[in-house]
Amino acid sequence: MDLNTKTHLYAIGCSHMAGSEIRGATHTEDCKENILGAWPGQVAKDLKLNYVNHSAPGGSNEYIMRSTIDYVSKWIHQERDPAELLVCIGWTTNERVEFTWEDEHIHWANGSDPTSFSEIGDFTTWFKALQLYHTDYNFGLFKKITYMTMVNSFLKSVGVDHIQVNNCAAIQEYDWAHLRLKHLNHTFPNDIFYEKHNSFIEKYNTEEYAEHFTPWMHADKHIHSLYANEVKKFIEEL
Repeated sequence: MDLNTKTHLYAIGCSHMAGSEIRGATHTEDCKENILGAWPGQVAKDLKLNYVNHSAPGGSNEYIMRSTIDYVSKWIHQERDPAELLVCIGWTTNERVEFTWEDEHIHWANGSDPTSFSEIGDFTTWFKALQLYHTDYNFGLFKKITYMTMVNSFLKSVGVDHIQVNNCAAIQEYDWAHLRLKHLNHTFPNDIFYEKHNSFIEKYNTEEYAEHFTPWMHADKHIHSLYANEVKKFIEEL
């Protein structure tokens, strides 16, 4: 990867990529302090790159895949130089889903409170159904691995450099055999994936760093800085 050609960094992921609660507990809003303090924001600052972050709290892996392809496709359509763009993708937990209601895109995850969407509609029954029937974690992992492969193939086909990480819910080494996924291993983007058997949250959410996490397991700026330094080194060595 030639960093000398890069002018922009595009980040996409869930709340851990959006920097939720860096500003303080319960502050999950899309504010400057959160977005700039998130690890991709710190990487962009260190590399002196313009920075766009479309990460969504509660965002699903399908949303992450779709947003990446959409953003990069627009970049290419506008005849902008693909060599100028660096994409950082942070995958999330496996069971999440995005649905639409009256032109609103709603991100659902286990524990989502339907009352937070009361101005849009009553989703109480729908959220219960999702909790019961859309939480197949293993099938979600299978889908996530295919998304990782698809995004990797697409970005390489258009000449856009990128890295992928697990923000949370790392793929464990035993999963490949236990879930009969070994046939997907040869397609996995190992060359551009940082720590596929670990994740940003699982790596640091330990007793040593407990004071740096909120009850929702969102990390503070210090933890984001630690991870930003690791990812930046990984990028520089690609």
